[in-house]
Amino acid sequence: MKNIAIYGAGGLGRETALLLSQINKKSNEWKMLGYYDDGITKGTTIDRWPALGGVHDLNEVIEPLNIVVAISDPGTRKSVVSRIVNTQILFPSVIHPSCETGDDNIFFGKGCILTSGVILTTGIRLEDFVILNLSSTVGHDAIIGEFSSVMPGCNISGNVRIGGCTLMGTGARILQNITIGNNCKIGAGAVVTQNFEDGKTIVGVPAHEK
Repeated sequence: MKNIAIYGAGGLGRETALLLSQINKKSNEWKMLGYYDDGITKGTTIDRWPALGGVHDLNEVIEPLNIVVAISDPGTRKSVVSRIVNTQILFPSVIHPSCETGDDNIFFGKGCILTSGVILTTGIRLEDFVILNLSSTVGHDAIIGEFSSVMPGCNISGNVRIGGCTLMGTGARILQNITIGNNCKIGAGAVVTQNFEDGKTIVGVPAHEK
């Protein structure tokens, strides 16, 4: 078993701990050590796992350690990763056993989290540190940029391009052949039928700039 810890002890972090336990029921792959989180006092117990410190403590680790950065907000997640400079830290992608991960024509970057019920088809590219949350679907030849977060129940159609650090709210949908820029926010339940440039907040049915 490989040692692993989670950065982020909030709701997503605790769900990720559950994900790791569900992976272990199939493959006995991970030895969970606890949580790192700069906002929690070292030594605190969270759902029976200890708080191990913050980014400073991770940068002091002297042996290889796998870390999952379980923070929903793309910008915060990117900031945390940028501050972890220790070459002993590894960022595996963790994938729930129930995911349908498509065929061999799918690229997974490092540090991705795919939770229960996610469905991928073919020709998909997930860049580094992408999160696909519960029961989301991704169609053929879609590309999701680094640090982007797709919340539960989203549907991404074929040939969609989503830029880096974009947040897609719960239940949102993107129709085929659409391009979304970097650093966008797509509101919960939105239906995106046209392209949007960088930095846009997108809401409604059909979706429009807020």
